[in-house]
Amino acid sequence: MGRQDGGTRLGIGAALAVLWALTALVAAWPAAAQEAGPQARAVRMPEMTVSARGYGAKASQTPGGVGVVTAREIEETAPVSVTDAMERIPGVSTSTDSPWGGEIVIRGMSRDSVVFLIDGCRVNVTTDINGRFGLINPEDVERIEVLKGPVSALYGSGSTGGVVNIITKKGKFFDDAAWSGELALGGSTNPGGPDTYGNLSYGGKSAWVFASGGWRDHGDSFDGHGSEIRNSQFEDGFGKAAAAYKWSEGSVTEMQYQKVVGSEIGVPGTGSAPLPTNADVTLEENTRQLFQAKHSLRPEGSVLKESELMAYWQLIERNQRIDNFTSGANRWLKPNADHETLGGNWKNVLELGPHTLVAGFDAWNWHMTSNRRRLQNNGVLVTDSPTPNTEQLSLGVYAEDDWTFVPDWTLNLGGRADSVRIENDATATVASGSRRDTNWNAHAGLTWDVADKWSMTGLAASSYRSPNILELFKNISLGGGVTEKGDPNLKSERSLYFEYGLHYEGEAFRANTAVYLNTIDDYIQSSRVSNSLYVMDNVGRARIRGLEQDLEWDFYEGFTAYGNVAYARGTNDSKNEPLRFVAPLNGLAGLRQRMESGFWWAFEGQWAASMDNTPSGVAHSDAWLVLNARAGYGFTLGGLRNEIVAGVDNILDKAYHNYLATSRGIELMEPGLNAYATWRVKF
Repeated sequence: MGRQDGGTRLGIGAALAVLWALTALVAAWPAAAQEAGPQARAVRMPEMTVSARGYGAKASQTPGGVGVVTAREIEETAPVSVTDAMERIPGVSTSTDSPWGGEIVIRGMSRDSVVFLIDGCRVNVTTDINGRFGLINPEDVERIEVLKGPVSALYGSGSTGGVVNIITKKGKFFDDAAWSGELALGGSTNPGGPDTYGNLSYGGKSAWVFASGGWRDHGDSFDGHGSEIRNSQFEDGFGKAAAAYKWSEGSVTEMQYQKVVGSEIGVPGTGSAPLPTNADVTLEENTRQLFQAKHSLRPEGSVLKESELMAYWQLIERNQRIDNFTSGANRWLKPNADHETLGGNWKNVLELGPHTLVAGFDAWNWHMTSNRRRLQNNGVLVTDSPTPNTEQLSLGVYAEDDWTFVPDWTLNLGGRADSVRIENDATATVASGSRRDTNWNAHAGLTWDVADKWSMTGLAASSYRSPNILELFKNISLGGGVTEKGDPNLKSERSLYFEYGLHYEGEAFRANTAVYLNTIDDYIQSSRVSNSLYVMDNVGRARIRGLEQDLEWDFYEGFTAYGNVAYARGTNDSKNEPLRFVAPLNGLAGLRQRMESGFWWAFEGQWAASMDNTPSGVAHSDAWLVLNARAGYGFTLGGLRNEIVAGVDNILDKAYHNYLATSRGIELMEPGLNAYATWRVKF
């Protein structure tokens, strides 16, 4: 295996060298840039991100890996979940719990190692069973920003693997008061069902109001063999109301309320290892409510460029059903849990000559209550609490400084200190108790504008992850007399991270390369104590290293070629074996054309290499390639902007499975051919 892995690394390195040789040739080819024409260049702006530094900055000037998905990309690809949209970013893969709310893996890190935010509000929920990424409708998303690793000091526990910040659609201020809105009607064949979405907004000089809503209802998916992927259905609906008032120029208050209700959400393959064997797992109801208020100041003529104070309340209610047992003492189990978070953030951006300083205070309190009902085969109903009622309070202060100390060189320094307190009630198996952790994040990054349109970035960072509530306190039956327990004495994981980036940002050609190493000490995973007992444990050190390449080339007027490739390897040093959730070599390549007539089309292939480098007891996976095509036409009718989008995913109806799928010991197949269409009207 070592020789094969080394050969793969050499092959990837050679391929990377060839790619960058081609990059240099294309970038230096004036005729190519001229051929791209004004149409292709007019719509291309440098990719920006707010989540990494706390203010708008070019992605190519940001030390550390970042990725962005726009509303336009979501409209054209019609993803079932936001995870489907994010996997188009190199280094980001799906871990398919279900079509509705599959998890993502960022460079080999997932679940509680990835901070999830909606409009900057932290989504706190246990992740043994999927659900959190389904709690937002893709149609209501304006932008998704992904930090690939601990590249920012703005976020505390859990950022060892990265951060996902989903920014939803909102209203706008207009000098001349105006109404605007959007209506989208669509559907797909696999999973089959309708999709509806609409929003309406009114904006004036000093105020705007915005409302949106949607509903979806999809049945089971079918794989490339035509076989039903049992228990993969879902239904959900959501609504949102938001408003803003401008007290004066630069002084704005915003408020919003969101509610999402999902029902009968199936988890095909019955989910990950902590679940009982031989049973179906369904989220009978999974809801999220969010109320957020924030006030921002942008004074003129001051070193203080922005001050934003934000507070939020979020409640996530999860009611699960585990039934259809083929063995064991139970007919069904119904665990449920409520996750309530109160949080706030005060962020300030100051410009002090060559320094841009971001500093603030972040706090959130996560309160979890849970219980479980079990109907045994003898007709006895038993109620217990496998996880105690628990409260986790996190208080943190952070600061980041971008210092342009000489022309073309910018140094970024950041740090954060956190105090985390966890208190739990007693249960029949867990004593009441409390623990306090004091932890920190820190990083140093450097950006060098090497030449016109070229830049290099480097980053060294350290971050941490406090053990979550389940890892500390759970006491869950896995079936067959086997139990998995938490350990209240677990240490926090600590990460040491390095990344180098090379970027070219031209009018007709754009390319990025990243090479990274992430080491995690006191890595937490479930360890086998006996034939009937597993206990969460700090097992030692894990290492993940990899490289990524993406590029776009507007090689002729209206035409763009694009693609990316990602390679990673992870090792559990304590067992001297590969980490489980590290994606195989994978990538994307495509071609699209946009015409002045309003017509556009795209054709692409997504692929993954075979995975033979697997831990003990985990099956290998075969290589796969799926082809996708989509097209659209935009036109004005009756003063309204219309667009019709149609596409086909997995055109060849390929039967394949995702190596990262979390099914227990089975090869959970991915959906086969899917056709979709959307009619969208905007005004």
